[in-house]
Amino acid sequence: MKSDVGLYGQKYTLRRLLLRLPGIERLDPNWLSLGAFVPGFLAALCVFEGWWLWTLPAIAARMILSTADGLVAEHFGKSTPLGAFLNRLPGEFNDVLIAAALWPHENTAWVLALVMLTGWVQMFCVLGVVGGGTTQMAGPCGQTDRLVLVSLGCVLSAAGYPAWSWLVPLMCAGCAITILLRIARTVRQLAALRSGPLS
Repeated sequence: MKSDVGLYGQKYTLRRLLLRLPGIERLDPNWLSLGAFVPGFLAALCVFEGWWLWTLPAIAARMILSTADGLVAEHFGKSTPLGAFLNRLPGEFNDVLIAAALWPHENTAWVLALVMLTGWVQMFCVLGVVGGGTTQMAGPCGQTDRLVLVSLGCVLSAAGYPAWSWLVPLMCAGCAITILLRIARTVRQLAALRSGPLS
């Protein structure tokens, strides 16, 4: 599902580029999913240590792997229930870890708020599935948007500009709006279903 707010829809551009890679059809999507743990952890480590420019390739690799696993699974008929679970697993861990890695660089209260809100954004993305709805990607501060903002903060920090003092509160505000949008859309979607009661 494409989001109408945010950068999530840009993954389809990346998918078209990845389809041109020779041999991509032979890859195992589950291993691609699990492989995303590595650059995600490295990105968090680089943010924590203040190795700003090293964070950029780590985030890029994490985004490429997270796009490639779904692409291979869907485009080449390799989708499985386990694969759907593994597809989300690295993002749920890594995104919270990257947010927490900002702790040395910004007020503790703001970082804790960002960690909490990041987890809630991810939760309300999939919570509607429990009631028979679909995943919700709407909002200005989804997974892709946060990674882009963190990358921007790293570039500005590498240039000596104190970016986190305003970027972290901005991400918190964006996450709050995203959560509200996803809750509202999920409630509307489930209420519209006629196949069973909303519970």
